[in-house]
Amino acid sequence: MYFIGMTQDSLSNPHNAFVRGMLERREAALDFFKQYLPADIAKQLDFTTLTILKESFVDKELSQHFSDILYRVKIDEKESYIYLLFEHKSYGDRRVAFQLLRYMVRIWDNYLKHNPRAKRLPVIVPFVLYHGKAKWSISTGFASLVEEVASTERYLPSFEYEIADISHIPDDRIKGGLLVRAFLLLLKHNRREKLFKALPEIFHLVRGLSAETRTTEYVEMFLRYVMATTEEEKKDQLKKQVRKSLEEGGRIMPTIAQSLIREGMEKGKAEGMEKGMEKGKLEAARNMISRGMPNVDIRDITGLSIRKIQQIRKEKAGGED
Repeated sequence: MYFIGMTQDSLSNPHNAFVRGMLERREAALDFFKQYLPADIAKQLDFTTLTILKESFVDKELSQHFSDILYRVKIDEKESYIYLLFEHKSYGDRRVAFQLLRYMVRIWDNYLKHNPRAKRLPVIVPFVLYHGKAKWSISTGFASLVEEVASTERYLPSFEYEIADISHIPDDRIKGGLLVRAFLLLLKHNRREKLFKALPEIFHLVRGLSAETRTTEYVEMFLRYVMATTEEEKKDQLKKQVRKSLEEGGRIMPTIAQSLIREGMEKGKAEGMEKGMEKGKLEAARNMISRGMPNVDIRDITGLSIRKIQQIRKEKAGGED
C-alpha cells in the first residue's frame, strides 16, 4: 500500500508532505483552484488541461519554510502556469514576493530551454497558501519591497500574487468539495487548541467521499498528518477524539498499523514463520519510523522493546548519512 505524502521529508516537515500529498492530486488541485483563484482568471482557465509538474524551484536552504507545486494549464487558450508556494512558517514573510520573482524567473528560464524559439513567455499566476497563526497583512505587490523614489516606478518589476490565508477564513466560509474543505480545515486547525473540536467535522466530510477505498486512504493520510504534528503529551487525547470522530475509528487506526506489519512479514516469508515474523516486525518498525510514528506506538503494535526501536532508529539514521 502507498501512503500519500509519507516520505523521508514527512518526519522533519509533515506540513509539506500533507500539502503536497493533497494538492499533487489532480482532483484536489482542480477543486482548490476553482474555489480560490480570482473569478476573472478562473473563467478563462481550461481546467481540463491542468497538469501537475514535478519540478521544484525553492532553494534548499528555504525548504523548511517554503514548498512549491507547479501546474501547467491553458488560460484563454494559451499555455500558462500556476505556481503555488506553500508558506510553512507561523508568520508571514514580507519578502515572499521577492522569493516568488526568483522562482518565476527560474520557471521562465526552464521554459525557454525547452522552447528556444518562443517569442513570448507564458503567463505565471503566483499563488501563496498560508496557514500561520498571525494574519497575513503583507502587501501582495512586489513594488512594496522597494524604496520609493520619485519617477523610478518604471524600473521596477510589476506583479502581485494571490494569497489564501486559510487560518483566518471562518470555518463556514471555507469553500470547496468535501475533500478540499476537510483538507483546509485540518490545515487551518492543526496549530490551534481547537483541533480536537474540529476533528468530528473534518472526518465527517472525509467519510462522505463516494468510494470506500478512497475514504480509507484519505483517513490514513489525515491521521498520519495529525499524529506527526501533535505534541507527544496530547497523543492519547488525540486517539480518544479520533475514535469518537470516526464511526470505524477503532478499526481504522489498528488496520493502518497492521498493514505496515504485513508489508514487512511478506518480505520475511522465505525465511520461515518464526524468522519471518521477527523480520516482519523489524521491517514494520523501520516503516513506522520513516512515517513519523513515536516509539510507544511502535512498541504497542510490534511488541518490540523501546530499546530495540531506539537501536533501529540509530541504525536507520546512520544509513541515511
